[in-house]
Amino acid sequence: MAILTTVQILAYALASALYLGYLFTARGPVTRMARAALAVGVGAQLADIGVRCFARQNPVSSTPEAVAFVAFLIASATLLAGFRYKLTAAGAFSVPGSLMLLMLARVVPAEADAPRMGSLGRIHVFLATLGVAVFALAAVLAVLYLVEEWRLRHKRFDRVGREAPLATLDRLALRCVSVGFPVFTVALVTGAIWIARLGGVASSEAHRPEYLIAVAAWLAFGVLLVARVGAGWRGRRAAWLTLGGFGGTLVVLLFYVLRYAV
Repeated sequence: MAILTTVQILAYALASALYLGYLFTARGPVTRMARAALAVGVGAQLADIGVRCFARQNPVSSTPEAVAFVAFLIASATLLAGFRYKLTAAGAFSVPGSLMLLMLARVVPAEADAPRMGSLGRIHVFLATLGVAVFALAAVLAVLYLVEEWRLRHKRFDRVGREAPLATLDRLALRCVSVGFPVFTVALVTGAIWIARLGGVASSEAHRPEYLIAVAAWLAFGVLLVARVGAGWRGRRAAWLTLGGFGGTLVVLLFYVLRYAV
């Protein structure tokens, strides 16, 4: 597992550098090398997940493994989106995020005092992990939208400005939020039921600040969906609200990680 972890980190680091270089250099060779490096990292992490599952360290067995799984989902989606939608510039924002999450997951020890998880707890962790990953993709698209929109307003048509049209970025971000919102909703519900089985509101688990932050992030994405359908929100306002909602889910994730790192 140590060798696979090293390969993942090195591959993601190289891919991050190449994707960032894509923003400032020629398109073709850098794009192909970035995708190749990312594919190596994703393949190595997939193999690592398989080995860890065999050793009973599956993606929902602990907070570090869940965080590493988020990194894997983001990197995999970035790789696929690069081929399907030609969103190469998105890798400059998402792959460094995957690298940081993976490194954080591998330096934080598994929690020793976490409550015992049954099937409901594992379902909650898996859905929460999946929801965070999908929201992260929506946030990357929102950042890319804001960058491209800024470049267009300032008549800077080079580099990032040649990515997917703004309407495509906006539509893809909405699609991600539309998928992530119900997943995250079920994650919150299963988490509430799980806590109730552990002792309800009187238990220490029920008073963690990250739960309130998770609900606030859920509300932000709910408002975004309602505003898009009811008020016709598009573009910059929707992008900023997407980033606000993802910021909440990121804070929740960091709460879980740092709780056992200090």
